[in-house]
Amino acid sequence: MALTSAEKQQRYRQRHLGVYGAKQRIQFFVSVQAKAQLARLARHYGYTVTNMIEKLAANAERRLLERLPPRQHTAYLDGRPQHTASHKPSARRKARPSKKPTSSPSRPRRAVTV
Repeated sequence: MALTSAEKQQRYRQRHLGVYGAKQRIQFFVSVQAKAQLARLARHYGYTVTNMIEKLAANAERRLLERLPPRQHTAYLDGRPQHTASHKPSARRKARPSKKPTSSPSRPRRAVTV
Protein backbone atom coordinates (compact mmCIF):
# COMPACT_ATOMS: atom_id res chain seq x y z
CA MET A 1 0.00 0.00 0.00
CA ALA A 2 1.38 3.44 -0.92
CA LEU A 3 2.30 5.94 1.76
CA THR A 4 0.27 9.11 2.16
CA SER A 5 1.99 12.47 1.73
CA ALA A 6 1.85 13.02 5.48
CA GLU A 7 3.57 9.69 6.14
CA LYS A 8 6.29 10.48 3.57
CA GLN A 9 6.86 13.87 5.19
CA GLN A 10 7.07 12.33 8.66
CA ARG A 11 9.68 9.80 7.50
CA TYR A 12 11.66 12.53 5.73
CA ARG A 13 11.78 14.64 8.87
CA GLN A 14 12.78 11.64 11.03
CA ARG A 15 15.66 10.80 8.66
CA HIS A 16 17.00 14.35 8.86
CA LEU A 17 17.08 14.57 12.65
CA GLY A 18 20.52 13.00 12.62
CA VAL A 19 21.98 10.16 14.64
CA TYR A 20 20.30 9.95 18.06
CA GLY A 21 18.35 13.15 17.40
CA ALA A 22 21.49 15.29 17.10
CA LYS A 23 19.57 17.86 15.08
CA GLN A 24 16.37 19.78 15.65
CA ARG A 25 13.99 21.25 13.15
CA ILE A 26 13.31 24.98 13.26
CA GLN A 27 10.97 26.99 11.10
CA PHE A 28 11.06 30.76 10.82
CA PHE A 29 10.71 33.59 8.37
CA VAL A 30 13.51 35.91 7.34
CA SER A 31 13.60 38.85 5.00
CA VAL A 32 14.39 38.25 1.34
CA GLN A 33 17.60 40.23 1.85
CA ALA A 34 18.75 38.06 4.78
CA LYS A 35 18.02 34.88 2.83
CA ALA A 36 20.03 36.13 -0.13
CA GLN A 37 22.90 37.12 2.16
CA LEU A 38 22.93 33.66 3.76
CA ALA A 39 22.86 32.00 0.35
CA ARG A 40 25.78 34.15 -0.90
CA LEU A 41 27.84 33.49 2.24
CA ALA A 42 27.16 29.76 2.05
CA ARG A 43 28.06 29.61 -1.63
CA HIS A 44 31.24 31.62 -1.03
CA TYR A 45 32.47 29.28 1.72
CA GLY A 46 31.19 26.09 0.07
CA TYR A 47 28.60 25.38 2.77
CA THR A 48 24.91 24.68 2.76
CA VAL A 49 22.69 27.40 4.22
CA THR A 50 22.15 25.17 7.27
CA ASN A 51 25.92 24.81 7.79
CA MET A 52 26.35 28.56 7.33
CA ILE A 53 23.79 29.33 10.04
CA GLU A 54 25.49 26.83 12.36
CA LYS A 55 28.93 28.39 11.70
CA LEU A 56 27.63 31.94 12.23
CA ALA A 57 25.98 30.99 15.53
CA ALA A 58 29.07 29.12 16.77
CA ASN A 59 31.41 31.99 15.83
CA ALA A 60 29.16 34.62 17.43
CA GLU A 61 28.92 32.61 20.65
CA ARG A 62 32.68 31.99 20.74
CA ARG A 63 33.37 35.73 20.34
CA LEU A 64 30.86 36.56 23.07
CA LEU A 65 32.41 34.07 25.49
CA GLU A 66 35.85 35.53 24.79
CA ARG A 67 34.57 38.96 25.86
CA LEU A 68 32.56 37.84 28.90
CA PRO A 69 34.29 37.56 32.27
CA PRO A 70 34.66 33.86 33.23
CA ARG A 71 32.22 34.24 36.15
CA GLN A 72 29.46 35.08 33.63
CA HIS A 73 30.04 32.03 31.39
CA THR A 74 27.87 29.73 33.49
CA ALA A 75 25.04 32.24 33.63
CA TYR A 76 25.19 32.66 29.86
CA LEU A 77 25.32 28.92 29.19
CA ASP A 78 22.42 28.34 31.62
CA GLY A 79 20.35 30.88 29.70
CA ARG A 80 20.03 33.45 32.45
CA PRO A 81 19.65 36.99 31.13
CA GLN A 82 22.69 39.23 31.34
CA HIS A 83 22.38 42.94 31.87
CA THR A 84 25.70 44.41 30.88
CA ALA A 85 26.35 48.12 30.63
CA SER A 86 27.07 47.89 26.91
CA HIS A 87 23.68 46.33 26.18
CA LYS A 88 21.43 48.56 28.28
CA PRO A 89 19.11 50.79 26.29
CA SER A 90 20.54 54.26 26.10
CA ALA A 91 18.69 57.12 27.72
CA ARG A 92 16.87 58.96 25.02
CA ARG A 93 16.44 62.66 25.01
CA LYS A 94 12.91 63.89 25.09
CA ALA A 95 11.73 65.07 21.73
CA ARG A 96 11.12 68.77 21.56
CA PRO A 97 7.66 69.75 20.45
CA SER A 98 7.80 70.87 16.88
CA LYS A 99 7.03 74.48 16.16
CA LYS A 100 3.93 75.08 14.19
CA PRO A 101 4.72 76.49 10.80
CA THR A 102 3.85 80.12 10.42
CA SER A 103 1.61 80.23 7.42
CA SER A 104 -1.14 82.36 6.12
CA PRO A 105 -4.28 82.55 8.23
CA SER A 106 -6.24 79.32 7.95
CA ARG A 107 -9.71 79.23 6.55
CA PRO A 108 -12.51 78.63 9.01
CA ARG A 109 -13.60 75.00 9.14
CA ARG A 110 -17.04 74.04 8.05
CA ALA A 111 -19.25 72.33 10.58
CA VAL A 112 -19.94 68.70 9.74
CA THR A 113 -23.37 67.35 10.52
CA VAL A 114 -24.06 63.68 10.90
